Amino acid sequence: MQDFRHVFIILLSIAEAVLLSVYFKSDVITLVIERDLFILIIIFVNSILIYLLFSSIVMSIVYYFSLYIIFIFININLLSITYFLSYIIGVSFALFGYFFINRSFNDNFILNLRNFKPRINTFSIILSVIFVIIVSLFVKNPLILIGSILNLLILSISGEIVLSPLTLASWLATPYLLSQLGEIRVNKGLCIGKINGILRRSTFELGRVKTNAKYKWANIKSDFCIDLDNSKNYNMIILGTSGSGKSSLAKTIVSKLNVSYLIFDIHGEYFTEAKRIDASLISVNPLSLFGQSPRQRALEVAYMLKSIFNLGNLQVIDLFNIIFETYEEKGIYEEDSSSWNNTPPNFRDVILLLERKKKYINNSTELNKIQSLEPYLNFVSNSMFNTNSINYNDIFEDNYILDLSKITIPEIKYIVIETILRSLTSFMYSTGTSKLRKMIVIDEAPFILSKESGQLLVERLFAEGRKFGIGFILISQTSEYVKKLISNSAYLFALNLVEPADLDYVSKIISGPDQDIYKSIYDSLHKLDRGLIITRNILQDEIFLVRIQQ
Repeated sequence: MQDFRHVFIILLSIAEAVLLSVYFKSDVITLVIERDLFILIIIFVNSILIYLLFSSIVMSIVYYFSLYIIFIFININLLSITYFLSYIIGVSFALFGYFFINRSFNDNFILNLRNFKPRINTFSIILSVIFVIIVSLFVKNPLILIGSILNLLILSISGEIVLSPLTLASWLATPYLLSQLGEIRVNKGLCIGKINGILRRSTFELGRVKTNAKYKWANIKSDFCIDLDNSKNYNMIILGTSGSGKSSLAKTIVSKLNVSYLIFDIHGEYFTEAKRIDASLISVNPLSLFGQSPRQRALEVAYMLKSIFNLGNLQVIDLFNIIFETYEEKGIYEEDSSSWNNTPPNFRDVILLLERKKKYINNSTELNKIQSLEPYLNFVSNSMFNTNSINYNDIFEDNYILDLSKITIPEIKYIVIETILRSLTSFMYSTGTSKLRKMIVIDEAPFILSKESGQLLVERLFAEGRKFGIGFILISQTSEYVKKLISNSAYLFALNLVEPADLDYVSKIISGPDQDIYKSIYDSLHKLDRGLIITRNILQDEIFLVRIQQ
């Protein structure tokens, strides 16, 4: 919570105490307004003011209980039944107003308190005890001593050393110390931005992001960090319209991670200190085995071509057979795993085999089947797919950006990406289990996910990546192709969205079943400025509005 609110209320309480002290000694003022009514007005107005500042009726009651004690301490006779009833009436009005507006109990302080975990800090307790002793020696008032002891008890379970001196402030500091027990802190792990708000039932709206629903963005002051060590996996999905800040968020994350990364840069937008590879100048051989058997690779390559060219099932079978035969011609046999290390064939070898087979086919039907494959094999038999000019282990061990912007033919671009992702599976299995060691960023993810083979491949990598220390950041302008992957992601970051289908889907994913939360998120997403994200922290079950750190 923002500390200025507590400071404001403390200063106001002191000012009111002084005002009441003067007021009780003035015979002139009492002719204008009755003392009981004056105290009732102060407590009622301030109860509402505190609720507006904290969105918490509990905090309102706590603050004015403390103020009541302070009034007694400065010798204002509030122990009479009349004054005590005025306090109770003020609090009752605040409670009535709260329930009348919200029709349910959904208090910010109580919601925050769910996140509190007791922390015992011996040094903090010792300091607080020393301060309580100082209070008992210099302030000869049992009420003040009780307040300091209460602060000591709060500090003994919060473990906040820096707050120990507040024990001296007695009741003035008690509400603030209580609020810190439920303070939202998302500052453990990799900090990627500042929290601008947390979704709460509130009477306030935050900045430009305004909603008409019951839930509003309540102010909160804290870093926003992602805790990958305690997450179910290392996968993240970033959704947002063009220019909303998706690339900036991805660059912020990988630049702060203490692991290497590989960025598939579709449009040439990423510029970091990583080594840059112009994909138009390299070659990859899609028929490389990458630790798989020739049968498995033949099937994977056949399905890749099916996805690219929208081939039929019979053509896939024919492709599989011809590719598998080509492996055998190169001395690579399914039953002999030692032969899998031999130099693999390429698409030109497949075409040569196809030409030889045509010479021995007399059946026109069989000949037509083989000839139907030729256009596709001729298309992929260019120089980019003859050999592997890159060291796959190097690009997985160090920081690299693969710039694909100069490859103008989408099919070739896709084959390059899938081939490198296939090699990643070999890298994972050969290097074994690990903590997070590599982050893979796939920009414009639908380019891969819109192909059946790409979707299956990424789903597999998403599912198995954590075990081998591999994380993924998928970036997309639409939710259409990432829906199957969201359930297997640790974080979903939603930036500005405008398409109704995307707004509806993402709002439901983040909000869960609560329709009021859904309406607030839906109303906020299309109003987000560049660099603002909405995300749900699963570990704390809170929804945050975050400003990306540039």
